[in-house]
Formats: sequence, C-alpha cells, structure tokens
Amino acid sequence: MMRKMFIKFNLIGILFVTLSACSQTPDFESYDGSELNIGVIGEAPAVNEEQVYFDEISFDVLNGEIDHGYDAIFVMPENLKKASEIQYADIFSTTETPVFFISAKSHIPFTIAETTYSDQWQWSPGNSYSVGVVKQENDLFRSIGYGLYNEKETKENINEMYSRIFEKVEDI
Repeated sequence: MMRKMFIKFNLIGILFVTLSACSQTPDFESYDGSELNIGVIGEAPAVNEEQVYFDEISFDVLNGEIDHGYDAIFVMPENLKKASEIQYADIFSTTETPVFFISAKSHIPFTIAETTYSDQWQWSPGNSYSVGVVKQENDLFRSIGYGLYNEKETKENINEMYSRIFEKVEDI
C-alpha cells in the first residue's frame, strides 16, 4: 500500500514538473544598448526600451535624402503596399540607413521594382516576421530576417524581435 502511494506521488510529481516546464516562456532580454533614433513610416510600435526613440515620418522623407540622422527606418504593416511602389525600390536598396519591413517575410517587393507587395508576402509561421535591408560595399545590400519565438505572434514575442533588431542596428 505504501509502495503504491509512493509510486503515485512520484508519477504526479513528474507529470507536474513536465507540464509546468512546457508552459513556461523564456525570459526575453530587452535591448540595453545606446540610444537609437528610428524613423517610422506608420504607427510607432510600443516597445519596452526607453532609450529607443521613434519619429513618425512620411514617404515624403524617402523622396529626399533618407539619412536624416536616423539609425534605422521601420516601415510598419499598414504601409507595406505603398512601400513596394516602383519609385522606392532604388531608395530602399541603396540607402546607408538600414530599413526594416515589419510583418513582411521578404525584402523582394521593396527592393525589386517589378514586384509589388500583396498577401503572399505577409508573415506566416515558418517565415521571417520582419526583414531588413542593409547596404554593403559595392552597392550591394544584405537582407536580414527576424522570426518570432515559437512562430507565435504575441506581444512578448514581437517585443523580443524588436529588441534583436535594435541590437543589430546598434552594431551597424
């Protein structure tokens, strides 16, 4: 009888530990680097970092010199279709300022003039949630994709993705 109770308590304990380990979310680290000034085409995201400043800008800024002291430019989901218009492709692929397309799985509709943004380019699990383009030497650029933890679109996972983007911007 004692042995059966002992086995039951052990099984319940193992089950409890196993189930509680599966439901935990990791502790995401916020960006703790230097101050960043991000130009945002669209509504600025709500993030945890107090040293990151957002300046909501319009597409008119892109028609001039986009390097207005911004560490990066974010194009938010509500403006992705307009950002894929032909007149912006050269700007996005040649600017010195890194540009990040939030909720887009590829840079292609924004850097290749013949391609426009449509539903097929929206984020879906298994793809990058946001993609950035960074100018390299010899007029080439590099594309950087950022996924979401466990492919889940939650506020915490999106904030963690922004923190990784901020770290990359600081490194550039």
